[in-house]
Amino acid sequence: MGMAGRVLARLGRGPRDRSLTREYWEEAAGGSTEAAVHAICDGFTPEQFSRGGGVHFDASELGPRMVVLDLACGMGRTCRQVAERVAEYHGVDFVPGMIARAREHNRGVRNATFHVNDGRTLGMFAGGAFDVVYSELAFQHMPRPVQRSYAAEAARVLREGGRFFAQLPRSDFYRGAEYALTRGEARSLLSGFRSAELAETEAYWLARAVAGPPA
Repeated sequence: MGMAGRVLARLGRGPRDRSLTREYWEEAAGGSTEAAVHAICDGFTPEQFSRGGGVHFDASELGPRMVVLDLACGMGRTCRQVAERVAEYHGVDFVPGMIARAREHNRGVRNATFHVNDGRTLGMFAGGAFDVVYSELAFQHMPRPVQRSYAAEAARVLREGGRFFAQLPRSDFYRGAEYALTRGEARSLLSGFRSAELAETEAYWLARAVAGPPA
């Protein structure tokens, strides 16, 4: 099983899973670093987390002139690895405590900026502001209405031809009716993009979507 299958792969999760609630993330952000790391990705030790980690898509998709958004960035685990490849990295999360931790964890990364949002929209960004929007191990923590809102917002803030990458939780792996998706539901989630492809791992649909008017 790869990282996406190991990290946060909880077969027993159900529709009442606390990780879908604001309170869960506020508590995680307010506790110890170890507790926050466990809440975000329980396949990592704090030491492993501190070394960062790669993204699930091909890093050659990034380039030195690009402006990139990390959607639901948490503590900014992938910030350093992405920021060194692009012109601007932006991370957004709806928990102020997580953003504070992300700023501390990535102190000294000069082209990185972290933002607090409302947990559903990206209203602080203009349309067409980004070349890439990506989300790492986050959509399994979002109820379906939030997933739909974020997918639509990602399409809005991407320039035409920009790309969206996300791991979408598979319904034949996760048991949460509030967030797990069939292949058809995952495709529907991406219907606002010009085109979309879905690869798969044991736990996730790996989405790669291109922004623009749907064909």
